[in-house]
Amino acid sequence: MQANHCFKDLTLMISDVIDQVGLDDTQHGKRVGYMAWQCADHLEIEGFTAEDLLVAGLLHDIGVSSSREHELLVTLMDWEKSSFHCAEGVKLLENLPFYHKYIDVVRYHHTHWDKLQPLPISNSSKQAASLIFLMDRVDALLFQYLAQNPDDEAIHAREFIHTNLSQLDGFFYPPLVEAFVKASTIDAFWFNLEKSHLSRYLQHLDFEKSITLDLVSTEAVALILAAAVDAKSPFTAEHSLNVGALAYYIAKQLELDEARCQQLKIAGYLHDIGKLHIPDNILEKEGPLNAKETVAMHRHGFEAQDILERVTSFKEIALWACQHHEFLDGSGYPYQLKGDQIPFESRILTIADIFQALAQKRPYRDSMPVNQVMQILTELAEQGKIDTQIMAFVQDHQQQCWQLATA
Repeated sequence: MQANHCFKDLTLMISDVIDQVGLDDTQHGKRVGYMAWQCADHLEIEGFTAEDLLVAGLLHDIGVSSSREHELLVTLMDWEKSSFHCAEGVKLLENLPFYHKYIDVVRYHHTHWDKLQPLPISNSSKQAASLIFLMDRVDALLFQYLAQNPDDEAIHAREFIHTNLSQLDGFFYPPLVEAFVKASTIDAFWFNLEKSHLSRYLQHLDFEKSITLDLVSTEAVALILAAAVDAKSPFTAEHSLNVGALAYYIAKQLELDEARCQQLKIAGYLHDIGKLHIPDNILEKEGPLNAKETVAMHRHGFEAQDILERVTSFKEIALWACQHHEFLDGSGYPYQLKGDQIPFESRILTIADIFQALAQKRPYRDSMPVNQVMQILTELAEQGKIDTQIMAFVQDHQQQCWQLATA
């Protein structure tokens, strides 16, 4: 992928993933980033460009994986456990050197200004963190205003937000509040916050920073996103990583070339990324899903492709990831593909996903023994749903597969 677009597309893709966590409120990170970008015209933070502040805003909630936690973020102005997702976000960003500049901002973006000042970090990072905290709380106030006035527009929340900010003494670095007030006097500031305009506005921006995303970096990004998915629910914990490891093993033994094996492993890490937008109560439901819940569950492969294919180096990975619930007889979802329409890599991922899900201990049942897992997979093969060649290999190496699935 061309380096001059990769950093922008990757950052916006990660922002899209974070957006999936919100159910009633999406694009929170994009609004925070956009507002920080606009405030940069009215302040100067040494070492942080307007682009840096935008990126920090886009990434600030990367540690949020639960829709319950996201709801707290936009309905409460402050609570004692607000720093938990900040610490989780830092863990995720530490593996990507091109995001290290934003680590202290993410770490402290819920820290009050009077508590930020004595901390042993740079003054620039303190001010940037305080700005993101300010924009984050502005967006929470906007959400609260629109929830109370559902037929109103964002621009009419301006006075409500300004009034409420004046009551939050000690929360923010005062010059930042002044910068926000100046930036938000412009009507277009509020119009661009509307969903129909915001994504287009950000997509048209030119980012100065550039990176080259190789397979190593791609896997590091995938591990970050997989961690977000696996943290969402005890039902999914460690599922993505083990599916990736099992898919890689099967592909390697079936003599796919190393690059494709690596890509398939990454697809395994990311195959459930679309589940971030599924409500926790559906993912954690022990009984059968009703019709509405089933449709919600069937969306996750579609959402995975929509998110991942926006970065060029993820295109094949996105294709395989989105097809992991497709069956050869056309009874799968979300595209109801049949036979040769389903690539060999997708067929491997389907079997790896089913095998791991059955072998993994879940809150509502114990791990299935390998013979029971194989019985279910054999029945699916006999029904013409999954690939018999891949199944023959799994049958011959079932113990190795079970060990990888339950590692």
